[in-house]
Amino acid sequence: MLTVSPDLRRYLTGFASSFGFVYTDAQESVFFTDPRYAEGARAALKNTFIAVEVAKSEETVLDYIKSKKIKTLAVPTERLTLVQYGMLKKRKFKLFDCMPALNAAMSVKTEEEIACIARAADIAEKAYLTLLEELKEGMTENETAGLLEYLMRKYGAEDRSFETIAAFGKNSSVPHHAAGADKLKRGMPVLLDFGCKFGGYCSDITRTFLFGNSADDEFKTVYGRVLEAHKIAAENIRDGMTGKSADALARDYLKKFGLDKFFTHSLGHGIGVNIHEAPRLSQTSTDVLKNGMVFSIEPGVYFEGKFGIRIEDSVTIENERVKSFMKTEKGLTVL
Repeated sequence: MLTVSPDLRRYLTGFASSFGFVYTDAQESVFFTDPRYAEGARAALKNTFIAVEVAKSEETVLDYIKSKKIKTLAVPTERLTLVQYGMLKKRKFKLFDCMPALNAAMSVKTEEEIACIARAADIAEKAYLTLLEELKEGMTENETAGLLEYLMRKYGAEDRSFETIAAFGKNSSVPHHAAGADKLKRGMPVLLDFGCKFGGYCSDITRTFLFGNSADDEFKTVYGRVLEAHKIAAENIRDGMTGKSADALARDYLKKFGLDKFFTHSLGHGIGVNIHEAPRLSQTSTDVLKNGMVFSIEPGVYFEGKFGIRIEDSVTIENERVKSFMKTEKGLTVL
């Protein structure tokens, strides 16, 4: 098996790098990298079964594999570039797609992986609680996103999980709004979607709150219904359930109030070294949820030009039931 993608290298070795190849066969596992990473990789992988070798290029790695008389090579085909595919075919390797096996392995976490995600969740929540104390009228979305990312780093994160979403007022109706220069004003709803990495593993959390009280009773009513949809999903998802059935728990509740048509994305997604991986919790997903899987529960509704509400936790299935990594209050917060 040969893997090139940075996320798969990190998963297989636990070592982060911008260049490298992981080769595995029945006799050995070798992490090929360049001199920039060799010393760090040897220190990190000392006393493991993974050897570290310096390689000048991908050609060097493929020459090594060919020298072992290898004919069939497993590769994650969806991650290959056209150039990489051409190099492999040029050497007449018979290619086998290993991505399904990797997806299956990555979707169920070990105790060590879950511990990293739990730590990433703790850091994100600590940063969020500090941010609430420092939010001031007149701050921009960009300032808010930047401060939240700084705080996550300050509290021990190695990186953000994804680009932080900070959406004020009507901007919250855009599920993946890009933070800009809009300024915070009293009475505005605020939607923050953020997360960080620890030990290579991600956390993901969304909180929606009011910056100062608002006379908008519709917002408060809808918030309560999104929160109830979140609770229903969290309390009823079980080991052995499909992603489609999990999604329906929240969606069917929102449908009672005509809110399902404003729930424009899936209930959740797997979380690991990538912020989006298996399993999928969507209206069409046949993925089966299992003990040890980690995923998000994030029902949301969005009224174009008015406001949006999303409430998201990172969770795992433990002893056949959902266990949340998040501890912060999900009831409506009014600053």
